[in-house]
Amino acid sequence: MDKKSGSLIVSVIFMLVLSACSPGTSDPNQLIVDPPLIPAVEMTVQADTSVPFNAVGQTINYTYKIKNTGTVPLPGVVSVTGATVNCPPVNTVGNLDEFLDVNEILTCTSSHIIAQVDLDKGSVTSITTANVNGTLSAGVTTTVPTVPNRILTLTKTVAPLTYDQVGQTITYTYVIKNSGTLDIGPAQFTVTDTGFAAPINCGNPDTTLAPNATVTCSSPYTITQADLTVETISSNATASGGEVGPSQPASAVVTKSGLVQNPANLTVGSTVQHKVVTGEWLWQIARCYGADPAKTIQANTQLANPAQISPGITVSVPNVGTAGKIYGPPCVGTHTVQSGDTWNSIALKYNADPLVLQKVNLNSMPVGTVIKVPLNSAGGNVIVSKSLTLTTTANPLTYNQVGQVINFTYTIKNSGTTTVGPAQFTVSNSLIGAALISCGNADATLAPNATVTCTSTYTISQADMSVNSITSTTTASGGGAVPSPSVSTTINKEVTVTTLSLVAAASPLTFNQAGQVITYTYVIKNNGTTTLGPAQFTINDSLISPNPFNCGAADLTLAPAELVTCTATYTITEADLTAVFVTNNAIASGGGAQPSIPAKITINKE
Repeated sequence: MDKKSGSLIVSVIFMLVLSACSPGTSDPNQLIVDPPLIPAVEMTVQADTSVPFNAVGQTINYTYKIKNTGTVPLPGVVSVTGATVNCPPVNTVGNLDEFLDVNEILTCTSSHIIAQVDLDKGSVTSITTANVNGTLSAGVTTTVPTVPNRILTLTKTVAPLTYDQVGQTITYTYVIKNSGTLDIGPAQFTVTDTGFAAPINCGNPDTTLAPNATVTCSSPYTITQADLTVETISSNATASGGEVGPSQPASAVVTKSGLVQNPANLTVGSTVQHKVVTGEWLWQIARCYGADPAKTIQANTQLANPAQISPGITVSVPNVGTAGKIYGPPCVGTHTVQSGDTWNSIALKYNADPLVLQKVNLNSMPVGTVIKVPLNSAGGNVIVSKSLTLTTTANPLTYNQVGQVINFTYTIKNSGTTTVGPAQFTVSNSLIGAALISCGNADATLAPNATVTCTSTYTISQADMSVNSITSTTTASGGGAVPSPSVSTTINKEVTVTTLSLVAAASPLTFNQAGQVITYTYVIKNNGTTTLGPAQFTINDSLISPNPFNCGAADLTLAPAELVTCTATYTITEADLTAVFVTNNAIASGGGAQPSIPAKITINKE
C-alpha cells in the first residue's frame, strides 16, 4: 500500500471512531467530523480561433483543462470522450505523483481537420466529457464557426424539347441559385454554355443573391442544317459570378422529332405531305423530294399564289423521286458569308445550284450576312466537309505583376458536316510555347456542331511587365479536320501609377541663437494606385545631411494612400545667425516610385 492510500484509510477510520466516541452524539450539532470525501472533476475547452476557418484541410487545435474540484485525490488515467484527445499521465503535473490531487489541472489536446461538410454547415461542434478513474465532468459543448463556401448551383431547361426544321428556335432557360449561406455580389452573373460562343449575362450587372435567392436568364438557339443530321443536341453549362464559381455543370437535351422526313422511308412515286418552314418556297420543296416543280404547283390548288407560301401550312408533293434524287428536309439552309466566299464556293459546299443560290439572294452577299441556301438544288451528292472552329477566352484580361496566372479556356467545335474522330484534339497557344494542349480524351469523337473544352495557364514573366500587352494566337486541330482559323486574345497590362508625396514640418519655426535645435518631421505618402515596397524609403534634405537618410523600416510596404513618418534635427550655426532665414529642400524616394516634389520650409531668425 502506498503512502497516500494509507493516509486515506486512516482518515476514514479516525472519522468513524470520532463519531462513535464523542459525547453528546444525540445532538448532531455537537459532532466534530472531517469534510466529506467528494470526488468531482471540471473541464474547460478552448479552441484556437486566431485564424478564420474557410478552407478544406485547415486544422482546428483544441486545449482541454481538466481540474480536480472535489475534496479527495483521484488516481488513474485521465481520458476524454467525444473526441480523439491526447492526455499526458497525471504524474506529469502538480507534485508528480500518481494522483490528480485537489485543484491540480491536467492539460490535454486534440485537433480537427476541416472537411467540406464543416464549411457547408458553417461550424464545427463537439460535445466532450472528461473521465478521471470513473469520475466524470459535465459535458462541454464547443462550437467553432467556419466561413461557409459561397456556392452557386445552376438549373438548365429547354423548350421545346423537340425540333424538326432548320431555323426553328430553341430557348434555353438558366436559373442560378445561391446555395450557400452568405450573400454573393453585387456582381454580373454569367452562364457559359458549350452551345454558345460567348458567355450569357444573367441579371443586372449589380445583382446580389442572398442565400437561396435566384436569378434567371435565357438564350435562344436556332436549329441549323447540321442539327438535322443528328438525333439529339446537347450542351453543358456552368454559372459563375461574384468571385464564385463555376457551378456544377447543367445539361439539357433536345431530340429531333419524327416529323423530319427520312429519305430512306420514302417510296418513289408516292405523295408526301410537307410542312412548310421559314425560308422555303414551293419550287425548292419539289427539288428537295426529287419531284417535278410544275406538277407540285398543280397539286396545291388551295394556294392563292404558289409563289407566296407561309410557314406552318402543309403542301402536297406528288410523285417523289420521279424527277430527281430524294434528299428530304431540310430543303433550305443558311450560310454566314465569310471573307473569300464566292457563289460557286458556297454552292459547292452545300451541293446547291450557284445560279439559283445567287438569284434567291438577289445577287447580294456582304461579308457577315446570313444568306439562304437551296440545299441539293445542283442534283449531286452533298459535299462532306470536315472543319473546326475555336473559341478562346482568358481570365483575367489584365495583369499587373510577375507570377500572376492567366487562365485560358478553349472550346473546339466541329463546324463541318460530318463526324470527326475518334482522335486527340489539340490546341496550340503561341504564348505557352511549342507544346500542344490536349483537349478532351485521346479518342474523342465530335459530331457536327459538337464541342470539346479544355484549359491551360500562362504565368506572367518579367519580360511581360516591360510591354503594355501580351497576345496569344491559338489554333485547334485534330480528327483529320481542317485546322481552325487562328484566334487572337490580348491581355493588357494594368496601368499603374507609382508616385510619392512629401509633407515636411519644422518646430520651432524661428531661431535666435547658435546651438538651437530645429526638429523636422517628414510624412511620405503613397499617392499611386499600386503598393510600393517592401523597400527602404529615404529623405534627401541638403540642410540635414549631404546623403539621404532612412525613413521607416528597411522592409516597409506602403499600400495606396498609406503614410510613413520620420524626423531629423538641425542645429543652428553661427553662420545661420548672419542670415535672415534658413530654408531646407527635402525629397522623398523609395519603393521604385518617382521621387516626390521637393518640400521646403523656411525658419526665420527672430
